[in-house]
Amino acid sequence: MTEKMNLWKIPAALEAWFSSFALARVCGLETTSVFTLVLFFFCFQIFLLGAGREREDLLTKDGSRLVLSLSAGKRRKASAALGLFFALLCLACEQEKLTEGLTSSLFQAVILLCCTAGFFFLFFRGLRLLFFYLEKRTKRILGLKNPSFQDQKLPRQMKLLIPIILLCCWLPWFLYQFPGVMTPDSLSQYSQAMGLSPFSDHHPFAHTLLIRLLLSLGTALFHNVYAAIACYTAFQMLLMAVILCRCLCVLYRYGAGKKLCFLFLLFYACVPYNGNFAVTMWKDVLFSGFLLLFALSVYQLLHLYSSQERLRKKPGLLVLLLLSGLLVCLFRSNGLYVFLLSLPLLAFAFRREWKLLLPGLLLTAALALCIKGPVYDAIGVAEPAFSESLSIPAQQIARVVYEGRALTREQTDLLNQTVDSASIADYYQPELSDPVKALIQYGHPEYLESHKGEYLKLWLQLGLRYPADYWNAFVDQTRGYWYPGEPDLTVNESISPNELGLSGQSVLAGTPAWKAVEILNKLYTILPLYGLLYSIGFFAWAAVFWCVNCALNGRKRNCVLFVPFFALILTLCLATPVAADLRYGYPLILSMPVLLCAGLEVPADDRPRAA
Repeated sequence: MTEKMNLWKIPAALEAWFSSFALARVCGLETTSVFTLVLFFFCFQIFLLGAGREREDLLTKDGSRLVLSLSAGKRRKASAALGLFFALLCLACEQEKLTEGLTSSLFQAVILLCCTAGFFFLFFRGLRLLFFYLEKRTKRILGLKNPSFQDQKLPRQMKLLIPIILLCCWLPWFLYQFPGVMTPDSLSQYSQAMGLSPFSDHHPFAHTLLIRLLLSLGTALFHNVYAAIACYTAFQMLLMAVILCRCLCVLYRYGAGKKLCFLFLLFYACVPYNGNFAVTMWKDVLFSGFLLLFALSVYQLLHLYSSQERLRKKPGLLVLLLLSGLLVCLFRSNGLYVFLLSLPLLAFAFRREWKLLLPGLLLTAALALCIKGPVYDAIGVAEPAFSESLSIPAQQIARVVYEGRALTREQTDLLNQTVDSASIADYYQPELSDPVKALIQYGHPEYLESHKGEYLKLWLQLGLRYPADYWNAFVDQTRGYWYPGEPDLTVNESISPNELGLSGQSVLAGTPAWKAVEILNKLYTILPLYGLLYSIGFFAWAAVFWCVNCALNGRKRNCVLFVPFFALILTLCLATPVAADLRYGYPLILSMPVLLCAGLEVPADDRPRAA
């Protein structure tokens, strides 16, 4: 009898073997390494624990049959679907590493199949345990203590103290980077703001206007260019501190406990890139803040909607939703697409109030299109170059040329009309599209713009003939946004070399300050787990997980909160110039506390009652 009861351990052992095999391959371990044995026993114990938890979910029926409970069945299906999804992403990104040293196609196929199975079992069992833990611990994690938790508010003193804490923690970055970090992108906008170069929407013109306003104010007050730049930096720091304070206040009001809010505050205040970004003249920083405001507005409206309250009772909240939506559209090129992709699902989620919400959303989209179109044209703002939207197609065609594939004479002649095709292989970089786009810009971009149909046909022809090259180019160019890994670019320092006569004026100069900053910025490359805070792909996976957990917890409407961020990742995958630039994924990182709390929520009937 005991032997029969232990038979269920055999599948766990097989799953553990496949998982340890996949981990050994992806980590580059030799089969003779003792760590392969450690991996196997670790996986085996975890899988036994997961299998044991699953057996606890079984209910005896008629004294003989075992049936999964409804909630356990949903968790199992969700774990299987997510496990397969994550396993396929691992396969897409780690294919070369998994088949390293193998030349036989048959051996490669077998290895990839075994590794895919191993990754699936690893994620499936891990997610089953995580879902089980969250189902048992959600109420305690959120810190819910009474039925009127929605009325809890932070004291006024805390609302004033939080921005002060953030500003104090960011102040050393401000002093070290004084008057602020300015990269080539920042310098281009500064040049436009000062009237030194023509206006362009290559970098959002709305942000350039804001820079112009604050530089003019700073110059009028201090008559010093560096003080004027510092005025912009101080404004951005203050605005971001206020936005993050509002975020913590909203999360606390809707159930996040003091401990959880303190962890969020610690993240915003102490993780180095938050302080560094706060003092960097980038549109990405304010865009991230505005998208967070937009998500917070949606989050608050979802609670009102779920409690059967009329949205018209909160006109200020509706105005904030539309205003933040407009700013999202204007402060980054893909912001408009993020808003437009979110619009229909927002209208569906609030369908009882569609007559109130939909006209406002449509008006916001129309206003953004009008500003970015006729208004900008009327004041002479140049549109971004067409080649700026061709990061992925240009990289895919360049990859075909780089790999030395055969092209017809007509295809080569068409390429030569815009660029020197012989130079493509030298300029191509798998994780950065700027060199290839620069080759187009310094060639004949006007021919490309007037013959878009012919180049579209060329792109399709090469894609059908060399799909593997296209796929590899896409993975190399976008992997950082959908697969956990190290970022290519994190933060910048001081003012980049330029012809405008600007240079860094650090107040915290000297070797000790420089060493401290170097250690803080490189710490993520040393400490496991902490390094995940620098991985955009990890945050993307977390967003997928919390979205699924929303549905499992019976809060399906909360899934709409994730749509803008999935749209953000999608637009990055369609047009990103860099494979893993932290600032491009910063909106998702900054808003993760909101998504986490939304993913942990339980229906009102499941909330604990006061004793």
